[in-house]
Amino acid sequence: SDLSSGINAEWPLRPGVQISDEGSVLNLQTSEQYQLFVQGHGAGSTLVQVSSLTFQGARHGLETLSQLIQCEDGQCYMLNDVLITDGPKYPWRGVILDTSRNFITLPTIKKVIDGLSASKLNTFHWHITDTHSFPFHSKRRPKMTAWGAYSPDKIYTEKDVIEIESYADVRGVRVVPELDAPAHSGNGYQWGPEEGLGNLAVCVNRDPWEKYCVEPPCGQMNLANPNLYDVVEDIYRDMLDCFTGTAFHIGGDEVNFNCWNTTKEVTDYMDKKGLTRDEHGFMELWNEYQETALARFKKANGGKLKDMVLWTSHMTEPEFLHYLDPKVYTVQYWEHSTNKQLPAIINNGFRVIMSNYDDLYLDCGMGAWVGEGNNWCSPYKGWQKIYMNNPRKMLAKAGITDPSKVKQVVGAETALWTEQAGDQSSLAKIFPRTYALGERYWSDPDTDWFAAERRLVYFTSVMENQRGVYGETMKPEWCVQSEGICILNKL
Repeated sequence: SDLSSGINAEWPLRPGVQISDEGSVLNLQTSEQYQLFVQGHGAGSTLVQVSSLTFQGARHGLETLSQLIQCEDGQCYMLNDVLITDGPKYPWRGVILDTSRNFITLPTIKKVIDGLSASKLNTFHWHITDTHSFPFHSKRRPKMTAWGAYSPDKIYTEKDVIEIESYADVRGVRVVPELDAPAHSGNGYQWGPEEGLGNLAVCVNRDPWEKYCVEPPCGQMNLANPNLYDVVEDIYRDMLDCFTGTAFHIGGDEVNFNCWNTTKEVTDYMDKKGLTRDEHGFMELWNEYQETALARFKKANGGKLKDMVLWTSHMTEPEFLHYLDPKVYTVQYWEHSTNKQLPAIINNGFRVIMSNYDDLYLDCGMGAWVGEGNNWCSPYKGWQKIYMNNPRKMLAKAGITDPSKVKQVVGAETALWTEQAGDQSSLAKIFPRTYALGERYWSDPDTDWFAAERRLVYFTSVMENQRGVYGETMKPEWCVQSEGICILNKL
């Protein structure tokens, strides 16, 4: 395997790379551990050997090698006589990028993947559809984008998705698609009546929006319409044709019961099924969708499930967790770190991906985009807060210290929802803050952010100057050149 492309071609260094399983696929069980050996032999000769069980681990080893090399004024220097054995503490480390609220171009997505790869983050969670737009082009149901894309040039084709997945794969990054449902499903679903399929979604663009959804525009799947499931299955099939990774996200958050309760077609269906129009009745209706959609996914995937992920929601409240099977679902936790859901989810045996909004939401701290004041999750989450996102400590505060239960947290993602971010600003919102997540969930250090500051400042500079990944500026350039001076002294 030629994994040395990241090394400067003018640098007389040809690392040996030994991989036991060159066909390794990234999943929750994949070893990403590596060993890096560097030994100088004088006269400019250096022996470098990277060994790993997997391609992914070897690639991480080469990233570490690149960090041992520093070039300045045409001269390169590197550490000699090094032996590093390293591997991540958590198998799921990444970012979620929303490309529905505002369209993000392929070059920008590739830059995000570059940043993830360089900081040994391994997951690009692609929130590719939402109520605002449906930019994923479905071969079997092309009217989804005809009705749901912002414009013909703001669509992700099968070719585009395959290109992104291939780009990510060789950089050790898994791509996890998300088809958010049954809420967050509006624009793109309006074509049902003209095809004789009835209303596939309800409450679409309904106003006043505050009564029917968490933000404009509204939209929720019409669970009274059996034709919906054929459409969902076809979208699953199209996604599975181009997203070939081992995980799939099925959404599941922010269902609004009042939307269904004010839609006659849905309430008539509930009356026919003998479902009460209260919390428990709507949960039964929702669970019917959950079970049917899962069966349709399994059918579309040749009778097999993937690592199925869903958001925390009303269904993950302690009294409703019985609807979900911990052997099937991993729960992505976006609630506040102190919410009662977290210990309940862990105690019921679910694996958890942390994205708690009080630490890991990257869109916070802006002026409100609806109304006035600041947006709902303010204040801004600085890199320091992200670095201190420690699931062990969160669980300990909730009374969970059993190592086997703590291990159910498989990792974390920062989250960029793009109500107020676009193609030009996304990178600055994601980086360098997500680099901080990389160190936290790779090393799980006992030290605090103060010990990491110099490393992060330098790494961010390298990413900008050598890799072309431009994030938010951390400090004046003088501080970058004068390492260790622009810090808050502990007097």
